[in-house]
Amino acid sequence: MSEVSRARITFFITVKDEEANLPYALESLKGWVDDVIVLDSGSTDRTKEIALSYGTQFLYHEWIGYAGQKNWGLDHLPMKHPWIFILDADEVITPKLKEELIRIASEDTCVENAFQVNRYFVFLEKRICHSGYYPSWNVRFFRKGKARYEQRDVHERMIVDGKIGFLKHDMEHYDRRGIEYYVTKHNHYSTLEAKEIFKILTGQSHEVSASFWGSASDRRRWIKHHIWPKLPARWFFRWVYMYILRLGFLDGRVGFHFCLFLAAYEQQITLKLRELFAMEKGKRKESGEDCAH
Repeated sequence: MSEVSRARITFFITVKDEEANLPYALESLKGWVDDVIVLDSGSTDRTKEIALSYGTQFLYHEWIGYAGQKNWGLDHLPMKHPWIFILDADEVITPKLKEELIRIASEDTCVENAFQVNRYFVFLEKRICHSGYYPSWNVRFFRKGKARYEQRDVHERMIVDGKIGFLKHDMEHYDRRGIEYYVTKHNHYSTLEAKEIFKILTGQSHEVSASFWGSASDRRRWIKHHIWPKLPARWFFRWVYMYILRLGFLDGRVGFHFCLFLAAYEQQITLKLRELFAMEKGKRKESGEDCAH
């Protein structure tokens, strides 16, 4: 393939032990992308072998968090092209999205500095079309130097300098490591999320503030900060929201289990958040701060 026909896009993927997913992500880039950077944080499986077999740049950097790792890569890695796409190892660029990306990257008249990308989620071999998980918009495609992640331990957002557009076509999100991995992942995520909520409720958070009157993403973040932590039985509200209000029942039996799975994740966050407050109260008692109460 000639240089003219290749997209002027650098794809950036952070990985650790992704041998089950990485071949699918890289296969979706094969033949039209000439700059793929895979940043590893200590894989012990065949991740490196797979990445090198596809001709990627494979580098190592010690893990410093989801936002930190990506920001480090954006600041230090030799990205060849003027446009960057941050792809997760369990995501795939669909053919229609590929065509759209190539077109945008080849235009000199594009006024946007970044684009929101929609993705559909595959759970138990079934595409989730409702449940509040579709559409699922994230800024992933942007001009070099015009976007970076906020400092947050989990579910971090991109802060963009300039106008943001929306892509028309979807990418696929399908983690092939199975339910056991999902459970482990959500256990870890719930710990990080509980810590972030704790920092927000105790005034220790340094993340970018959100407005109810901003974008849909800002509105969700505002509700998550100011309303959601105060609700009782949040696991139940989340299940009702996903399964009934967001029509999760239309995803069939898999939709029922998917919504229940996320409700259990919400309960994990609640329990861990209570534990953090109990630990904080214990520290105050030990230091004598609560003696007057």
